[in-house]
Amino acid sequence: MTALGVFLFYIIPAFLLGEVLRCVYLEHRGDRIPILLYHRLISRKEVEAGRIPDREPIYVSYDDSFDAQMRDLRDHGFTTLSLDDFLAIRRGESVRPAKPVVVTFDDGYESNHALAWPVLHRYGMKATIFVAPQPDDYTRNLVAGIDGFLSADQMRDMDRGGVAIESHTLTHCVLTDLDDAAARHELVESKRRLSEILGRPVRHLAVPRSGHSHRIRRLARQAGYLTVCANGKGSSNGWSSLYALPRIVVERDTTPEDLDRALRPAGAVILRLVGNLKRIPTLLFGSVRTQKMRRALYSSPLGGLFLTRCLVRVLAGWALLYAVGIALFTWHLMSR
Repeated sequence: MTALGVFLFYIIPAFLLGEVLRCVYLEHRGDRIPILLYHRLISRKEVEAGRIPDREPIYVSYDDSFDAQMRDLRDHGFTTLSLDDFLAIRRGESVRPAKPVVVTFDDGYESNHALAWPVLHRYGMKATIFVAPQPDDYTRNLVAGIDGFLSADQMRDMDRGGVAIESHTLTHCVLTDLDDAAARHELVESKRRLSEILGRPVRHLAVPRSGHSHRIRRLARQAGYLTVCANGKGSSNGWSSLYALPRIVVERDTTPEDLDRALRPAGAVILRLVGNLKRIPTLLFGSVRTQKMRRALYSSPLGGLFLTRCLVRVLAGWALLYAVGIALFTWHLMSR
């Protein structure tokens, strides 16, 4: 029993403390560049009028919240970067601005054109949208009657207007569930089709649905991608692999103040730790099953518990209880 206690209350906490210190170091490096992750936008007025449903707590942002967040970035002196800018800084070809940030969107929703682009244009900001040019039925059904997907003309308009279009695979599949040939087709064909639409090379990739692995990283490099955004959470820095870049997810209830905290090192440390917590189900059950479980939980009465701010409280409470357990176990050993 004593050996088990030592393992639970000394050895495991030592490893956890090491992970916390690692996250602290990564988020306090002078070369950190946060990459924000949005998905689709939704009109608050349309929701309040009852014209469109609002049942997604994570992967959607209200249009007025996005406007406030972008205005706050501008007012606080942030410089938005394209991924080409980001790569030039990593290579030492450009000087890192004092407060850099990369704004990205996944999936290529039509609302990015209707609601996000006007805001970005108004504040003179760059952004990147990762598009799957042939989204599968599963992906389309998720937003049926709520949102659509970008047309070729819309992609060209935004790409020429400071919002770069890059790859999100061909069909928005789970790459890790495919063999090498099928995964390579998803990566190469998406790159080819988007390049034809845009009239320029496509260089950057975001891996959808937690489908990232060392094998996929290798295939993406072979397909000619220069960077890959993966499913890790936190800020990028000089130690981040260009083929496994972490990002900071912006959720529906994220306020400008929340975003400001997330862009600071201390806040980004918490997001890294919460991100590690969120990845445990994928490691245990696989990406497809985890996605189904998350969809079911998010749409249930317990859905709010899985928002980042709630998970932060859970993590803090768990850490406090663990500290009490360590103290009690230590007291037990000393009193023997």
